[in-house]
Amino acid sequence: MGPVSVDAALAALFGASALCLVLWRAVHPHRSPLPRMSLYLEVPRVHLGGKASQASAAIVGGEALRRVLGPLATRALALVAQALGAGSTGTLELSLRQAGMNMSTDAYRREYLRWLVGLPLGLGALGALTGKASYVVLFFVAGVFAGARRMPERLKARTRHRCERMRSDLPTVVSVLALKIENNKSLVVAVSDLVAQGSGPVVEELARAVHLINAGYGEAAAFELIGRETPEPAAARLYRFLAAATTGGLDLARALLDQASELRAQRREEVERSAARRQMSLVVPNLVFMAPVLFVFLLAPLPELLFGK
Repeated sequence: MGPVSVDAALAALFGASALCLVLWRAVHPHRSPLPRMSLYLEVPRVHLGGKASQASAAIVGGEALRRVLGPLATRALALVAQALGAGSTGTLELSLRQAGMNMSTDAYRREYLRWLVGLPLGLGALGALTGKASYVVLFFVAGVFAGARRMPERLKARTRHRCERMRSDLPTVVSVLALKIENNKSLVVAVSDLVAQGSGPVVEELARAVHLINAGYGEAAAFELIGRETPEPAAARLYRFLAAATTGGLDLARALLDQASELRAQRREEVERSAARRQMSLVVPNLVFMAPVLFVFLLAPLPELLFGK
């Protein structure tokens, strides 16, 4: 292991410093409110015995630059934050809710920043041990790519797992809801009882609808909202059906039982397809590892059979 060159060390240092500065400004774009409040605090400060501050030309010039370039800088930081996976708060909140991650948007951005800064620095330091600037740059770029994909991929994996669990829970939830409605309960009362007694991602989304209704939201609008927010299409169809059922005019219990049977059949077909794919995936290792061994065993007696040796 040779000594680390000065060029490699400077490249790693300046690259890490620039990345840290850009990411910190993208995730934490807030400014201090003191400059904006100083004008309103001037009179109380004088009344309390303080001296009046003198506005210099530099302050006026800085304020002018802030007013002119501020919107451009804000837009640029917003684009950088969106490219780094720290986009608008509303979109990020919806993604976290769909994944079932009990994490605020600020906590997600801090975790994203830790991976995006820590992993490139760690890999860059590992590349610096080789003493070659090319390895430092290569490891640093690989760390940036891996760190940038860590949290989004985790979010996608959690969303896929939650959708699978929702597809498994939907037939049972719909059946229980139909039985409660059959016992002369209204739709909202039946959903509230189900939320109080059950658990799981489907029940959590229904609990959100109940909370919206109790807060003054319309029944149909609440179910339509969770239907737009859910990541699972089958659950979205159920919520839209419940939104349409709030107007009455149909045998809701019978319709829910039919829908539960349809969901159960769809889930059975999905499990069978998944089992068939996994069974086919088990054949590949057998072909890769067992076929050469069988081929060798079959070819082993050929010299003795052909040449008598």
